[in-house]
Amino acid sequence: MANDLDNAISRVQQIALATSLSSTDASVKSAPDYPIENIDPLPMAISYLGGGEFNMVSATMHKNFPTIHVEFHFSRMSLKYAYQDINAVALDFPARLADDPTLNGNVQTILAGRDTPIGYTVRPFDWGKVVTQMMLFVIPVKLLNTPVETST
Repeated sequence: MANDLDNAISRVQQIALATSLSSTDASVKSAPDYPIENIDPLPMAISYLGGGEFNMVSATMHKNFPTIHVEFHFSRMSLKYAYQDINAVALDFPARLADDPTLNGNVQTILAGRDTPIGYTVRPFDWGKVVTQMMLFVIPVKLLNTPVETST
């Protein structure tokens, strides 16, 4: 059964797949469930729970702030084309996230602002037998049911 976090991750993946690339005809595809052995599925994206933090309000209540990671992977066969796509994603993906700060009503908000920016990095990454150029976004969110009351 899907929960708010599952739904939020799914929505981030939908936004990632809709992200525009450079002037090439390529589109972003979902990453397969298995390690890749060639560049056929590239460019691709995968979204998942990457961590988070929580704090305790009281003995029976806590606040949970998960972090959703989004990886975009690009072929390193031509770094020129990889970086054209990476540069396009660096502009388009944040704009799409900003346009949907509640992730289609699945979270209270994406925790991003002047004092808490969303970070991203670009680096080579070994996915199975293929080295890709990965762009990683780290997106903290506030769940709908925060704070959470627990009974003891």
